[in-house]
Amino acid sequence: MNRPEHSFAIAAVLSLALAAEAAAGAATGEVAPGAYCPFPEPGQAAACMAPAQQEYADFFSAVDAGEISDDDAAHLESEIASGATGKAPYLAISSLSYGYYRLAQRAAESPGEDPVVVARLQRWNELLSAAYDIGADDPNYRKAVRDAAHDLQQRAPAVVLACADERGHITECNSTEAVIRGINRTQEAVGIRGALERLLDRITGGGDS
Repeated sequence: MNRPEHSFAIAAVLSLALAAEAAAGAATGEVAPGAYCPFPEPGQAAACMAPAQQEYADFFSAVDAGEISDDDAAHLESEIASGATGKAPYLAISSLSYGYYRLAQRAAESPGEDPVVVARLQRWNELLSAAYDIGADDPNYRKAVRDAAHDLQQRAPAVVLACADERGHITECNSTEAVIRGINRTQEAVGIRGALERLLDRITGGGDS
């Protein structure tokens, strides 16, 4: 094996090991600070979500009550808009993802009957995409946003939204692919770095294809 192949093999193995470690930690709720906390399985509590619930107590109460007002979401949305420079960026990403998941469940139960919920999901898609864009100088934060998007893609019910396609035209897409689409556009815009990132995603099982 020549040096480039050897280096790539080491990187691939390391990425797989890190992915396995992260998955094991998520399963037990033991996610280190400075990382995305996946929302728990139904009927379970993720220990890593406790700091987020403390930081955004009003938001979580509103989510659990099934009624999220603009005031309930304002603090969290402001933090997401600040990207990696916010007060508690990883807690914000984890909280928004959980709220998104719960709202998507509600919207999927009664398709087309709650335009306010759909509009909020649309806004949160844009917030997550923007957070990924402005987190360009912080790969850990970008990974957290990407992890949140993949978590939603895999587990949240699909809700029909309006999204921009590869040419910037507005088209229908479902909520679980909207953020992924925006992230992919950003990755493609950074050339080789984006290509390597997508390749590693495929190797570690985190790709979109």
